[in-house]
Amino acid sequence: MNKKVLIVGTGLAGLTTALRLSSLGYKVEMVEKHHQAGGRLNQLKKDGFTWDIGPSFFSMSYEFDEFFKFCGIDPPFEFVELDPLYTVRFRNKNNKYTIYKDLDKLAEQFKDIEPDFKSNMEKLLKSSGSFFHDTENRVIKKNYNSVIHWLATLTTVPMVHFPKLTRTVWQELDRYFESKEVKQIFSLVAFFLGATPFDTPGVYTLLTYTELVHDGYYNVKGGMYRIVEGLLGEIDKAGIKIHYNTEIVGFKGDKKNLKQLTDRDGKVWDADIFVINSDAAGFRHSVFRRENFSEEKLDKMKWTLAPFTMYLGVKGKIEGLEHHNYFLGDNFEEYASKIFKNSITLDKPYYYVNVNSKFNEEMAPAGHENIFILCPVPDLRYKPDWSDREVLANN
Repeated sequence: MNKKVLIVGTGLAGLTTALRLSSLGYKVEMVEKHHQAGGRLNQLKKDGFTWDIGPSFFSMSYEFDEFFKFCGIDPPFEFVELDPLYTVRFRNKNNKYTIYKDLDKLAEQFKDIEPDFKSNMEKLLKSSGSFFHDTENRVIKKNYNSVIHWLATLTTVPMVHFPKLTRTVWQELDRYFESKEVKQIFSLVAFFLGATPFDTPGVYTLLTYTELVHDGYYNVKGGMYRIVEGLLGEIDKAGIKIHYNTEIVGFKGDKKNLKQLTDRDGKVWDADIFVINSDAAGFRHSVFRRENFSEEKLDKMKWTLAPFTMYLGVKGKIEGLEHHNYFLGDNFEEYASKIFKNSITLDKPYYYVNVNSKFNEEMAPAGHENIFILCPVPDLRYKPDWSDREVLANN
């Protein structure tokens, strides 16, 4: 097969697509606007410290297994399953909750605030697990061309699951648990992925099933960026060329056919097939200039949170922190409802702390720690001025 494919962007989707197509006989070439590959899964180094940028753990490891089998390659990095998964602390409370996969250990964490935790969690996991397996191939793993297409697909879901489609994550958890702390902890996946449990569809409770039962959470030995480094090794073996510092800014074609792409230096890129592994809305706005993705229309859309992030190299060891840690306040509902539109002060922020050096000691100098902190904040539409970022960092 002599068809040439040009892939724009070297995120995980771009790298894995390149290897899949190469294994099928396509001639693949890639362009990347930054100086290194990875996209949102990237890496920062300074003064002997190394930080993963972006994801700090992942689930559904079997998707990697399918990819390796498809391409006929051995895994170029090593997974390590997390257990415990993470810890949670609440402001003005001395105790911390450690989230284990083992339900008996987990129930022990909540025995004082949710006496029937195990039986209630088993009911939730049975319900969310049933939903996951009934929708994984019908709904979750499909792309949609329109709202009508999506709605039509939902009609194939067994009727028993339809109530989940009408409830929020919070309402769904409220059916099983009494404790606010328990509901807050198991709705964190919605909050820190860019929404709130009060407006995220209840179907997302399936993530509780995936983290506790179905496959769990994983890290990578040596840091998450080892995934990218491993894939780049396979890219090199396959003879796939990557052109770094190459930003696509224009195109030639009509409404039906894309014929060429143009980079910032004016170079024209030809191919038989183009694969765009860039931000979908951003590329349609800035490169394709599509009317439905004008800046005005994009600003009216509902977007996920903007993360305020800090990367700290710490002298010495920090006791009491695990690999993954959440720090919450005492006004969860108010904070969740107001934070995205900048209608609450950030003097007492909610935040996530990742200490990768607890698991991968080589990511910090001997005797020291590397820390990554993420705090959900309003995006630039609601908070365009970040001159107070030092204040937030100190808080």
